[in-house]
Amino acid sequence: MNNMDFMVNPQLDGDDFYWKGNPTGVLLIHGFTATTAEVRLIGKKLRNDGFTTAAPLLPGHGTRPDDLNKATWRMWLGKVKEFYEQLARDCDRVFVIGESMGALLAIELAAQHPEIEGLMLFAPTVKVKWLWLSHLLKYFKFGLNKQSAEDGFPWKGYNVYPFKAAAELHKLQRHVKKQFSQFKQPTLIFTAEHDNHLTQDAMQNIFNGIQSNEKCHIHLENSPHVILLAEELDRAYDYCLNFISRHS
Repeated sequence: MNNMDFMVNPQLDGDDFYWKGNPTGVLLIHGFTATTAEVRLIGKKLRNDGFTTAAPLLPGHGTRPDDLNKATWRMWLGKVKEFYEQLARDCDRVFVIGESMGALLAIELAAQHPEIEGLMLFAPTVKVKWLWLSHLLKYFKFGLNKQSAEDGFPWKGYNVYPFKAAAELHKLQRHVKKQFSQFKQPTLIFTAEHDNHLTQDAMQNIFNGIQSNEKCHIHLENSPHVILLAEELDRAYDYCLNFISRHS
C-alpha cells in the first residue's frame, strides 16, 4: 500500500509536539485514525496564551494503515502516559483535552492519575454504531473506506478504518466504561449536533457514569464530530480557558 493513497492532507504536520510555557500544562490527545493535526489548532491557542502544551502522535497513526492494525489500545495509552509524565515533571498542574478516542484515553489516564486537575472531553466515543462487528470483520477484510473526509478542515489521517485497530478501539471502550466511577476530576463534555459517529445515548452514558462532583455538558449546534477543527472552535476554547482558569 502506498502511504499517500490512504492519507488525507499528507502535507500537514501531524507529529508529536511539546511546547514549553508556564507552570500549567495541557495534554492533548487526538482520535482514531487521526494525527496531532486534529488538536494542533487548539494547541496553538493554548501556547499563545502561555500554557505548556503537548500532544503525542499515537502508535500506528500518521504512517500506514497497516501499522495501525498492529497497534493495541495499551500501546496508545503508553504513549499518552509518557507525555503526561513529562508534563507532570515540568508543570505544577496538568489538564487533559481528548478528542473522540482521545477522550477515552483521557478518562483512563485520569483514573490512574487522580492528581490531574481536570478533563475536557470532545465527542467521546463511548458508543459507536456497529463497532463491535470489527471483531468479526477483521478476519475477512482489511478495513472500511470512509464515506467522506472532513472537507476543507485541516485534518490529517487515514481515509480507511482498519478493522483490527477498530476492534482495539472497542476493547478500549469496554475497559473505560468500567473506569467511569474511578475518576472524580472536574469534567467538561462537548458534543456536536452534526456528529454522525456516536450513538444518540453516548453522551448520557458517560455523563451519568462519571462520578465527578463537577461535570458540565456543552452541545455545539453547528459542529461535526471533529469539533476542534470546526467553526465553533473559538467558542469551545473559551469554555476550556474559563475551566482551566477556575481550577488553577
